[in-house]
Amino acid sequence: MLMIMNTTDYIFEAFNNQPIRVVSGKKYCVNTITDHAPATRPELLQQIIAEATQLIEYTDADLLVGEEDRGGYICSLLSIPWMKPFTLTVWNPSGFEGEIAVDFKNAYTDGTLYLNGIDAAHKKVIIVEDIIDTGGTIIAMVQLLQKAGVEVIDIFAIAEKVDYGGKERIYQETGILAKTLVSFTSGDSVSTVVSRNNQTI
Repeated sequence: MLMIMNTTDYIFEAFNNQPIRVVSGKKYCVNTITDHAPATRPELLQQIIAEATQLIEYTDADLLVGEEDRGGYICSLLSIPWMKPFTLTVWNPSGFEGEIAVDFKNAYTDGTLYLNGIDAAHKKVIIVEDIIDTGGTIIAMVQLLQKAGVEVIDIFAIAEKVDYGGKERIYQETGILAKTLVSFTSGDSVSTVVSRNNQTI
């Protein structure tokens, strides 16, 4: 396990007091993890790896699945210490044999997600994402994996935007309670962390 050599809580800082912008009529928190503004620090990534490894029982998983947009690199990051292969859902079809598709809608856009890279060796999967807002993307990912005959054994996201109730929606529609490291709200101009590791602040 990677050791964090100082006491700075980079995950807290990534989502607390960060600027809010309006995108497609919805409040959007600009942050270093998804937008790389400011540039993403390696100490933050070390902290994510260490805390995700403590939170998630990953040993039974055959595969990690992420989404190519902003959270995809988090999935690839965790595949290294966990020694698990990964694949990403994508927005544009490749036309490969066996490709699976499902429509989705999240807080900011809608479209179709496509999935490749699933084979008979992949029976149990963990979904890895950056942020949960309405939960629409993750629900579509679960549906894709169910179409492929794969069991989703866990869902992990670094943060939950509590304003949109996505974590509860995911649970209601899939029966899986997603795990997160931090929860925040979107104010008129800045974000505020309201819980850290399920402890209210």
